[in-house]
Amino acid sequence: MPDRLNGKLFHGGISQINTQYSLTIKAISGLAVLLLATGLSGCAGMAKGKDSSLYRQAAAVEAPTTVDTDAAALVVIRYPAMIHADAETLYVSSFAVNAIGGEVPYAQYGKPQTARIAQALIAKSSYYAMSLYRELRESLPAHQVLLSPHIIDWSEERKLHSRPILASEQVPSVLTVDFNVYSFPDVNEMMDAPPVTFGDLVTPLFVVKSDAWVQPAINGLVIASEPLASSAWRQAESVNLARLQSRYQGQPVMGESSLDFVAFLAERSQSSLALPLSPAGSSASRRLAIEAYPVEKIQMDGQLMVNLEETYADDPFARDFVRGASRRILKTLNEVDQSRATFFARQAALARFDEDLARVFFVQSEDESVQARLRLAEALVGAELEFLSAQSETIYQGTYEGDFGGKMRKIIEAEYRMLEERRRLARVQNMTAAVAALAMAGTVYGATVTTTASGALVAGLTGVSLVGSVWAMNRSIDARTESEEVSEAFVARMAPAFERQMSVQVEWLESREVITARGFAEFRNKTLTLYQSRIRSMAVSTDRECAFLGTEIDAVGRWYGQCRDGEAAGRGYGIALRADGTSVEYVGYADGGRASGAGAMVLRRPGLAGAIYLDGQFSDGVPNGMVRVEKPGEAPSLREYRGGVDVGRGDPGLWKRAGFASLGRGTPGS
Repeated sequence: MPDRLNGKLFHGGISQINTQYSLTIKAISGLAVLLLATGLSGCAGMAKGKDSSLYRQAAAVEAPTTVDTDAAALVVIRYPAMIHADAETLYVSSFAVNAIGGEVPYAQYGKPQTARIAQALIAKSSYYAMSLYRELRESLPAHQVLLSPHIIDWSEERKLHSRPILASEQVPSVLTVDFNVYSFPDVNEMMDAPPVTFGDLVTPLFVVKSDAWVQPAINGLVIASEPLASSAWRQAESVNLARLQSRYQGQPVMGESSLDFVAFLAERSQSSLALPLSPAGSSASRRLAIEAYPVEKIQMDGQLMVNLEETYADDPFARDFVRGASRRILKTLNEVDQSRATFFARQAALARFDEDLARVFFVQSEDESVQARLRLAEALVGAELEFLSAQSETIYQGTYEGDFGGKMRKIIEAEYRMLEERRRLARVQNMTAAVAALAMAGTVYGATVTTTASGALVAGLTGVSLVGSVWAMNRSIDARTESEEVSEAFVARMAPAFERQMSVQVEWLESREVITARGFAEFRNKTLTLYQSRIRSMAVSTDRECAFLGTEIDAVGRWYGQCRDGEAAGRGYGIALRADGTSVEYVGYADGGRASGAGAMVLRRPGLAGAIYLDGQFSDGVPNGMVRVEKPGEAPSLREYRGGVDVGRGDPGLWKRAGFASLGRGTPGS
């Protein structure tokens, strides 16, 4: 194991919580002065939040009951689960610098309380993410929701970033949801307006996105918490450019994506962008815009919080946020073209088994020799999906229903009781006791109040806060990528039953095979071996040096598909890329190296926020006929083109969508 992994690792964020810190009478007096200045009464002093999220009113929708392919999941939920010792200092300082809801005094940056808050968010994000997972898992078909816990890390090349611990993101998915909860870095302000996740108060942040080709005009971003929108946009553009360059150079597709919250922290206060945004929950506008979810401090049902350990089956977070947010996600799933959302991810997944098949995939050939390989490869990707689904379920059971969940609920319930006492004292204007209760906030983040002013609350909470020491990860984990990507040591701590042997039955054509393995690395090795032993030669191949002529930018690009005389001719995918960032991507039919026939094209130019998407008919590299046009911030429109010139509104009766589900069927231009 590399030496750098043999360091202090935080699981769930609260580590070494039994370390004692003393809060002096002087410090409490300082808090008292602050409270006297701001006043104890009113909403600020009472630490109130909204009764429920704006998504709670989201209309119920029918969940998708089928999927376009067995080789893709509908939703992957990404969340922070660990932090590596190498990243701890930068993570905490970035957390303080990029405070949401106000500015943090410089003197607060290095305080133990700020570090504990930053670490505690990882534990709480892990816990609350399970509510979202359970709600979506119960609504969608089996094996269609995966968990992807991330470790926050640092490297010389990527600086502060996060990376997945499991292989869940290697399986194609229709939607990705980045989820975490948030607290303002200064615990002294928690009773005031800034967002906080403490006791019955919870502030969720999340981003919902799909492949950039689903909505190129907005980089595939569907929903983004307002503070994360600009960083999520920049990251989406960066990842997409890396993937474009990989395809342009004929290399395996690269471009890793950090959690959007970590990308936000890593930017360290970059400026906000002027993005096409729409209010959350609004359905009247048809503009192509990111739905901006506001920062909501939600106050969960106190009747459910008071005995959370016993009544957690009636999940207060699900009531007030998750069910509404899940309905919004289901609505997006119903609106998204699944085949278009997973098209490029399916091709990348096939490349792990067979590079030749991955190239021919863009041709969408109906030849039986190609289809036989495709069915086998996608059956094995589907088997990986089923295996990873079982892993996700085990993580859920360990994180929510197991020991970790039980300890987390003790902490949350203790926080709630402390807040309720603080609220009661504020109502009766008991200054001394109220300030002492406020100081108790530090206890849960790793400090123990030892002053006599705290009274009985100290005795009641100290033991509960100390139970958090079980979250400390004192042993290093194996978080390497590719074949050893799955850290069984990590998952075993989250869910002791994880190391059990699992079996998945694979079916294709008239064949059946049972693959049994203890971990994903072993499972993937067996699927690769099985594939190599069963494949036969293909009657279709593609020219590795075929040119695509991107008329829009007057550049020669690369074509993956049918070829004639070294130029694109037939079905496939083409990309042309210029050094200044201008690019053309095209999926469809071509002739003479240029887009000709039915197809879909994405145009990106420097200075353009997002991209322009054209879906319809092309001739000699330019739109020609009925074309659907999508631009950032505008409603999609059907236009008629002649030789690349927009001549007016198009006739819906004459428009034929390029379509991704039917690629390879029909004739050019049909």
